[in-house]
Amino acid sequence: MAKITRAQLAHRKRIELYKKIIIYGFLILTILPIFTSMFLFYKVGQLEKRLEYALSEDGGDYLTLRQSREALKDNPNANSERFATSVKSVLGTTNTKSGKADNTADLQEGKQDGTEVSASQETTESTTPRENVKRVYLTFDDGPSIYTGQILDVLAANNVKATFFVIGRDEEYYDYYRRIVDEGHTIGMHSYSHVYQDVYQSVESFGSEIEQLNNLIYDVTGVKSTIFRFPGGSSNNVANLPIRDYIAYLNEHNINYYDWNALNGDAVTSGLSPEQLVNNIMNDVENNQDTIVLMHDLQTTHTTVESLQLLIDTLKSEGCEILPIDENTPLIQHVACTTVEE
Repeated sequence: MAKITRAQLAHRKRIELYKKIIIYGFLILTILPIFTSMFLFYKVGQLEKRLEYALSEDGGDYLTLRQSREALKDNPNANSERFATSVKSVLGTTNTKSGKADNTADLQEGKQDGTEVSASQETTESTTPRENVKRVYLTFDDGPSIYTGQILDVLAANNVKATFFVIGRDEEYYDYYRRIVDEGHTIGMHSYSHVYQDVYQSVESFGSEIEQLNNLIYDVTGVKSTIFRFPGGSSNNVANLPIRDYIAYLNEHNINYYDWNALNGDAVTSGLSPEQLVNNIMNDVENNQDTIVLMHDLQTTHTTVESLQLLIDTLKSEGCEILPIDENTPLIQHVACTTVEE
């Protein structure tokens, strides 16, 4: 058997090395583009979802606030039109399940003459905002959902009252409507279907959506709601008619509408952590005396529930007062109702 010289051995090693370089290089050049393509497809899919959401009904809320902020930056004098805040007068509207009006003067008179005061009346009296304190109104749109019960549980554990702008649901969700009212929260209307083309098809369809939802709320809870939130906000750009036509309907029927001046982004970007959701809200709370916070009670998003305890703890640590929307709440509106002549 012939002896292998050192030179031959070194030559073989070089050949083996070249083979490995060629094989590994081929694998890298083959696999890397595949992984890169997969990553790019994933990112494109995420962008498509965000674009679809932005063009959908739920996405309108976020786009409205972003457009409003940009308008304010471009025109600081636009405050009367966007994020206009006017103090709401006391209307004595019906908010309790018994159908009696919440009226502080009546409560005081009842206490003086020994009349028993209901738990719901006590709640109304205790939520009168204090002066020189930042006031925060937590609101949840698009419910009830499979997570409404968890939201209510967290609020109850912290003795916090909030506002739920609900849509129409079937009997499976009726208990959530009842819990909202029975546990002292404010129930508001957000249209029956939340389908833009149906809600905003005409003033008649708009009124029909409100009437249908209000009848559902009353039949299930015994409460006639007198507050409303426009799907997409009052400054949305999807309504078929000028928004003032719909505002005129609300004014005529003594229904007050509320927009928002803070939001957590829970229905905008998937994957936001509870800490990020809270930070988004606190950045806006810092700049407002009265803050109405937009959040969502969606079937597809659980992070709002996960962030709620942290949000409440943070607000309380900052000395904020957390209140439900009632007759004392300022009318925070993107398009002010006072711009519409009756």
